[in-house]
Formats: sequence, structure tokens, C-alpha cells
Amino acid sequence: MLVRSFRPVGSACASLILLSIPVSQALAWEAEGWQSTIELGASKTTGNTESTTATGRFRAEHTTLDWRNRIRLDAYFHEEDDETTGERYIAGYQADRKLGEHDYLFGALRYERDRFSNYDYQGSATAGYGRRLIDGERVRLDGEIGAGMRQVRIRTTGETDSEPVGRLAGNFRWDISDNARLTNESLILTGSDNTEIENILALTADISSRLALRTSFTVKHNTDVEPGVKNTDTITDVSLVYRFR
Repeated sequence: MLVRSFRPVGSACASLILLSIPVSQALAWEAEGWQSTIELGASKTTGNTESTTATGRFRAEHTTLDWRNRIRLDAYFHEEDDETTGERYIAGYQADRKLGEHDYLFGALRYERDRFSNYDYQGSATAGYGRRLIDGERVRLDGEIGAGMRQVRIRTTGETDSEPVGRLAGNFRWDISDNARLTNESLILTGSDNTEIENILALTADISSRLALRTSFTVKHNTDVEPGVKNTDTITDVSLVYRFR
């Protein structure tokens, strides 16, 4: 059943729960403090077909003894023969509260606007439990499970609907060498009306202590779309990454 008003109550309750839980043992996350990256990529073709593609990503992460805060901003634009054929924006924030050596609770907000998808926008507020499933010297894997609410506006009708959703997420990192790493970020938000699936596979190679070259393959899938709209979109790009310390 659809709920006609969207109130991120779960996020507020999750914040109260996270603040009230003591930390028994610090989770071995990355170094404390701020770590941020900005990523830019672009390509242009001319001749029989003229096209322009531009991508931009910003990631910021702040860790303390008890908390990890993550910010995500993504933008994608594609134009072919003077006609825009792709335009997508994503904003996200997640707060993680450490529980022990491998466990944490999280609260997450996500907003996506895709001009060429079935939805004008999709926004969600979720909370749940996370665990570091693999914590090796070079290989790390975090898994998360939770629930919350999602609000969408359907492009064809302009109707706005809200519904409860379940959330599954995974974050994998393999340090192939001191200068190269393979990462995979997965997210599934599933409700009675639609299931969103996003997967980002990336290979990053350091050029210097500040600069890196990143090749990524993104898959975005919605199970419920209008006739004439494809369920799955993919993006392959190469970009330059600058790290802030």
C-alpha cells in the first residue's frame, strides 16, 4: 500500500538510537580525519556523429573514534548531435556509529534525479545494521541491511508516492598493490512498487600522492518502468581523481 506523505521519521529515530549506544571496541576503519576526492571526466567526438560526455564526482569521508560520515555527489551529462540524451544527479549522506570491532549502525539519505528515467526523482531515508565481513590487510568488505521510506515522482503522470523500502548494500575494496585498487559499490532499495539496483565497479591507479586515474563501470536498474523506458542504464568512463588530505 502506498503512503501519500513522506516523513523521514526513521532517520530521526535512527539518530537517537545511534547516539545512545556506547562503543565497546573501535572498528578498524580508515585513518581518522577528513579524506576527500574530486573526480572529473570528459570526452568529445566529431565527424558523422558529434557527442559530448561529462562526469563529475565528489566524495568526502570523516572518521573519528566512534563515527564515520560519508558524503556523495555525482553528476552525469551526455549530448549527441546537439540533443541531450543523458542527465543524472545523485546526492547522498550516511552516518555510521561504531558498535564494536566489526559492527556499526547507520542512517542514510539518498536523492536521485534522472531526466531520462521513469521518475523525476527518487529520494529515500533508511537506517539499519552494518558489518565488516572481510577485514584483511588488502581486502575489505562491508555489508549493510536496513529499511526506511522512499518517495518518488512519476514522470508521465506527475504523481508523487511514498512507500516503505528494504535496503541492502555492499562496499568492497581490494588493494591490488600500493598504487592500484579495485572497488565495487552495490546498493539495492526494494519496495512493492519498484526495486532500484545500482552497482559501481572501478579500478583506480595512482599517478602521484594526489592524482589518480580511474576507470569505472556503472549499472543502474529499475524493475518498474513505463512502456518505452529501458530498465537498465550503464555508464563507462575514465576520469582523473584529485585527493584532498
